[in-house]
Amino acid sequence: MNRLVCLFAIMLFSVTGCSKEDAEPPAQERPAPIVRVEAPATAQAGEAVAMDIYFQVNGGCGQFGSFDISTSGKETVIRVVAKYRGKICTDDLPIRMAAYTFRPTEAGTYTFRFRSTTQVGFISKIIEVKAP
Repeated sequence: MNRLVCLFAIMLFSVTGCSKEDAEPPAQERPAPIVRVEAPATAQAGEAVAMDIYFQVNGGCGQFGSFDISTSGKETVIRVVAKYRGKICTDDLPIRMAAYTFRPTEAGTYTFRFRSTTQVGFISKIIEVKAP
Protein backbone atom coordinates (compact mmCIF):
# COMPACT_ATOMS: atom_id res chain seq x y z
CA MET A 1 0.00 0.00 0.00
CA ASN A 2 2.86 2.38 0.82
CA ARG A 3 4.36 1.70 -2.58
CA LEU A 4 1.10 2.62 -4.29
CA VAL A 5 0.81 5.87 -2.30
CA CYS A 6 4.44 6.76 -3.05
CA LEU A 7 4.02 5.97 -6.74
CA PHE A 8 0.85 8.08 -6.86
CA ALA A 9 2.62 10.99 -5.07
CA ILE A 10 5.58 10.84 -7.49
CA MET A 11 3.24 10.85 -10.48
CA LEU A 12 1.27 13.78 -9.03
CA PHE A 13 4.43 15.84 -8.44
CA SER A 14 5.86 15.05 -11.85
CA VAL A 15 2.65 16.12 -13.62
CA THR A 16 2.11 19.34 -11.64
CA GLY A 17 5.75 20.18 -10.93
CA CYS A 18 6.88 20.59 -14.52
CA SER A 19 6.45 23.99 -15.99
CA LYS A 20 5.40 24.41 -19.57
CA GLU A 21 7.66 26.34 -21.88
CA ASP A 22 6.71 29.95 -22.27
CA ALA A 23 4.24 30.49 -25.04
CA GLU A 24 5.45 32.34 -28.11
CA PRO A 25 4.95 36.07 -27.65
CA PRO A 26 2.28 37.70 -29.79
CA ALA A 27 3.37 39.03 -33.15
CA GLN A 28 4.45 42.66 -33.29
CA GLU A 29 3.73 44.90 -36.27
CA ARG A 30 5.95 47.79 -37.37
CA PRO A 31 6.30 49.82 -40.58
CA ALA A 32 9.09 48.60 -42.85
CA PRO A 33 10.89 50.84 -45.35
CA ILE A 34 10.42 49.98 -49.01
CA VAL A 35 13.76 49.83 -50.81
CA ARG A 36 12.78 48.91 -54.38
CA VAL A 37 9.66 48.56 -56.52
CA GLU A 38 9.32 46.71 -59.80
CA ALA A 39 6.24 47.86 -61.72
CA PRO A 40 5.27 48.08 -65.39
CA ALA A 41 5.17 51.51 -67.05
CA THR A 42 1.93 50.77 -68.92
CA ALA A 43 -1.20 48.70 -68.37
CA GLN A 44 -4.70 48.09 -69.74
CA ALA A 45 -7.84 49.23 -67.92
CA GLY A 46 -9.69 46.29 -66.35
CA GLU A 47 -6.61 44.06 -66.18
CA ALA A 48 -4.67 43.21 -63.02
CA VAL A 49 -1.34 44.98 -62.64
CA ALA A 50 1.21 43.24 -60.41
CA MET A 51 4.04 45.06 -58.63
CA ASP A 52 6.89 43.48 -56.68
CA ILE A 53 7.65 45.51 -53.56
CA TYR A 54 10.94 44.92 -51.75
CA PHE A 55 11.18 46.04 -48.11
CA GLN A 56 13.69 45.73 -45.29
CA VAL A 57 12.92 44.13 -41.93
CA ASN A 58 14.85 44.38 -38.66
CA GLY A 59 15.91 40.80 -38.04
CA GLY A 60 15.29 37.32 -39.30
CA CYS A 61 11.85 37.07 -37.67
CA GLY A 62 10.44 39.89 -39.79
CA GLN A 63 7.96 38.90 -42.49
CA PHE A 64 5.32 40.64 -44.57
CA GLY A 65 2.28 41.58 -42.52
CA SER A 66 0.07 43.85 -44.61
CA PHE A 67 -0.14 46.90 -46.82
CA ASP A 68 -1.31 50.22 -45.42
CA ILE A 69 -2.94 51.92 -48.43
CA SER A 70 -4.33 55.40 -48.85
CA THR A 71 -5.88 56.43 -52.19
CA SER A 72 -6.99 59.82 -53.41
CA GLY A 73 -8.16 59.89 -57.02
CA LYS A 74 -5.46 58.26 -59.12
CA GLU A 75 -2.72 58.69 -56.50
CA THR A 76 -2.01 55.90 -54.04
CA VAL A 77 0.36 55.92 -51.08
CA ILE A 78 1.50 52.46 -49.97
CA ARG A 79 3.32 51.50 -46.78
CA VAL A 80 4.42 48.00 -45.79
CA VAL A 81 3.69 46.82 -42.27
CA ALA A 82 6.04 44.00 -41.24
CA LYS A 83 5.08 41.34 -38.73
CA TYR A 84 7.65 40.02 -36.26
CA ARG A 85 7.15 36.58 -34.67
CA GLY A 86 9.41 34.43 -32.56
CA LYS A 87 11.83 34.81 -29.68
CA ILE A 88 15.14 33.91 -31.25
CA CYS A 89 15.89 35.90 -34.40
CA THR A 90 18.99 36.67 -36.39
CA ASP A 91 20.37 40.20 -36.17
CA ASP A 92 20.58 40.78 -39.92
CA LEU A 93 18.55 43.25 -42.01
CA PRO A 94 17.07 41.06 -44.76
CA ILE A 95 15.17 42.34 -47.77
CA ARG A 96 11.78 40.67 -48.25
CA MET A 97 9.38 40.83 -51.20
CA ALA A 98 5.60 41.15 -51.31
CA ALA A 99 3.39 41.33 -54.38
CA TYR A 100 0.85 44.12 -54.68
CA THR A 101 -1.89 43.94 -57.31
CA PHE A 102 -4.31 46.62 -58.41
CA ARG A 103 -6.94 46.64 -61.12
CA PRO A 104 -7.49 50.04 -62.77
CA THR A 105 -11.08 50.63 -63.83
CA GLU A 106 -10.41 53.52 -66.22
CA ALA A 107 -7.68 54.89 -68.43
CA GLY A 108 -5.34 57.59 -67.14
CA THR A 109 -2.10 58.24 -65.32
CA TYR A 110 -1.83 56.49 -61.96
CA THR A 111 0.82 57.56 -59.45
CA PHE A 112 2.03 55.25 -56.70
CA ARG A 113 4.13 56.56 -53.82
CA PHE A 114 5.85 53.92 -51.69
CA ARG A 115 7.01 54.87 -48.19
CA SER A 116 10.75 54.37 -47.85
CA THR A 117 13.31 55.52 -45.27
CA THR A 118 13.28 58.98 -43.74
CA GLN A 119 16.29 59.92 -45.88
CA VAL A 120 14.63 58.84 -49.15
CA GLY A 121 11.03 59.72 -48.31
CA PHE A 122 9.02 58.08 -51.09
CA ILE A 123 9.73 55.93 -54.13
CA SER A 124 7.36 56.97 -56.92
CA LYS A 125 6.10 54.90 -59.83
CA ILE A 126 3.83 56.17 -62.60
CA ILE A 127 1.72 53.75 -64.62
CA GLU A 128 0.01 54.89 -67.77
CA VAL A 129 -3.27 52.97 -68.12
CA LYS A 130 -4.78 52.71 -71.61
CA ALA A 131 -8.40 52.03 -72.48
CA PRO A 132 -9.12 48.42 -73.56
